[in-house]
Amino acid sequence: MESVVVGITGASGIILGCKMAKALSEKDFQVELVVTSDAQTTATIELKSSIEELLKDFSSICYHTIDDFTAPVASGSFPTRGMVIIPCSMTTLAAISCGLGNNLLRRAADVTLKERRPLVIVPRETPLSEIHLRNMLDCTRAGATIVPPVPAWYNDPKTLDDVENFIVGRALDALHITTDLYTRWHQIG
Repeated sequence: MESVVVGITGASGIILGCKMAKALSEKDFQVELVVTSDAQTTATIELKSSIEELLKDFSSICYHTIDDFTAPVASGSFPTRGMVIIPCSMTTLAAISCGLGNNLLRRAADVTLKERRPLVIVPRETPLSEIHLRNMLDCTRAGATIVPPVPAWYNDPKTLDDVENFIVGRALDALHITTDLYTRWHQIG
């Protein structure tokens, strides 16, 4: 079973990370999940639940603690399809842009870049400062793909779930993983 690393940070939008883990699991990927302590706090606030509780029914999700540098995803010799950080805080974005690997999530991102595997970053902040934009540019230049969680209106979303599915679907597209989570432009009409 092919692996994908999923990082969830403390930025608002924890549901996006949970939906990503579920979508990958349903597509028969092994999900190597790394969650920050701030993400756990945000999950309790936004979702009234822990991330583990929300994902308890998915056996193909392997949890790694944020400080476990012996986890397989800390090494480039561990093969993965790539990594997605969804949502990505500006603190994590800044650390990645500087090559700072001081926790497992950041180390896994660094490994993903050095191995030239797809790294998809879904940054969650608004408005964006020049520093945020510069960090996104630095990550893009290093090989990452930035997928802002921006909804589309052409597919006529009716619910928040529709909007979330579009964002997760676009992040899956950036990982080159086929999805039918949303209606594509050429399917409209």
